[in-house]
Order: sequence, then C-alpha cells, then structure tokens
Amino acid sequence: MIRRPTTERVTPESWALRVTYWQSLAAYRWASQLATGASVLDIGCGEGYGTAELARTARLVIGLDLDLPTLEHARRRYPAANLTWVRASAERLPFRAASFQLICCFQVLEHLPDPERFLREARRVLVPGGHLILTTPNRPAVFSGLNPHHAREYDEASLRALVTSIFPRVDLLGVFPSTRVLAYRTANRRLVERILRLDRFGLHRHLPTELRAFLHAVGTLAVRHWLNQRQRELVTTIGIDDFRIAAGDLAQAIDLVAIARDERDE
Repeated sequence: MIRRPTTERVTPESWALRVTYWQSLAAYRWASQLATGASVLDIGCGEGYGTAELARTARLVIGLDLDLPTLEHARRRYPAANLTWVRASAERLPFRAASFQLICCFQVLEHLPDPERFLREARRVLVPGGHLILTTPNRPAVFSGLNPHHAREYDEASLRALVTSIFPRVDLLGVFPSTRVLAYRTANRRLVERILRLDRFGLHRHLPTELRAFLHAVGTLAVRHWLNQRQRELVTTIGIDDFRIAAGDLAQAIDLVAIARDERDE
C-alpha cells in the first residue's frame, strides 16, 4: 500500500523532520518522570517512539492510535513486555473508568473536532488523583490556519479555558527552544513566508481539503529538506536537550503543555 506523504507522523529516521522529532521526544522524556511505576495511556501514539520512551519507567503502557498500519509498525519495532497497542479514537476510549494513573496526549488536541468529549473521556479513565499531560502547538508560534489537519489551534488563554472546563486543576507550562532551535525556526519561517507571498490572494485556502493536505505535506517536507541541507551543521547539533519544558512567558513557547489533575476523592 502506498502511504501518502505526511508531516503529522514523525519518525526517528526522518531527515526533513529531524528537529521536530527531537521536539516531540523531549516531551516524552520529560513525561517519563511522572510515568515511573504507573499505568499509562499514550493517546495518538503514532510511530511509537514516545510510547517506548514512557515504557522505560512505567509499569504498563498502552499506545493508542487510529491508524492500524502505524500501530503494526510500532508493535514490531518496539517489543516490550509492558507495552500494548490498541486501535481506537481519542474521543471514544475503550477502557473502564479509573484505568490509568497517567494519560499522555501529545500533539493531538489540535486535530480533534470535539476536544471537550476527549477531555471528558480522559477524565473518566483516569484514577482519582491521576494526571493528564497534553501538548499542542502554541498558536503565536505557528502559521495559524495553514495546516489543514488542524481543527483548531490554541494559545495560552484558549487552552486554559478548554481544559479547565473539564478538569478542576490545570497547570500550564511551555516547551522553550534553545538559541539553535530559534535560529532554525527563524530560517524556516522566512522561507515559508517567501513561498506564501507567491499566493497573494490566499487561493490555497479554497482548495479541496484532501488536495490542501497533500500540498501542505509535500511543501513542508520539501522546505525542511532544503533548509536542512543548507544548514546541515546547525541541524545536526540540535538534540533533545535543545527543548526545555518549564514555566515562563508562554508567549515565547513553541508548544504549550497542560497538566490536568483529577481531584476526585483518592
């Protein structure tokens, strides 16, 4: 089967998305501290490298995704006694109430047409006192509305309002880039802006959704590959430690991190 090009599923081998891979893995590495000895659900696990990272410290991890071929690939690549893979939707979790101590949902929220339903489901399957950790692109840091796969993009205020509508306690952190990552992202933004200026009237926004998605993926991969070749020395020095998860001025964060706690009686 021929798979369509996509930027929504990152792999460790992807040269074009090398910086994005480290950005994604950094969130999993950070979350693995909370996963120690816990039962964990990783929603939207994709290729599985992050789920496998969680399994290094967790008692049990379930990786959940809608795409069956991707799950089969993850199962073959990351065999572990404490790791299971399940095909299901984030908005309809096939688990009993109070099944998990920790839920991770990284770079998925922006894709969901009904995020409130997802959050209610997440709270249902958390044990009392359990945590949901989610990440999503920070709207000020991206070309808002350009990615046709995104149902909605969030800034600090809108993310807080959404999550607190379901969870009583929410803390927001950010993923902050190093100076190397900032230099790379600045170069990428300038290149994309030059390309977008060619479409003076925004005609790409009126194309059929499938065609927009295809062109977005092909264009993004081409831009990143060209940029990585031009800035190979910079790109090859960027790693997981170039992404810091902490409190701070969230307007400067490239991703937002929400930590929601279910405070029902434990």
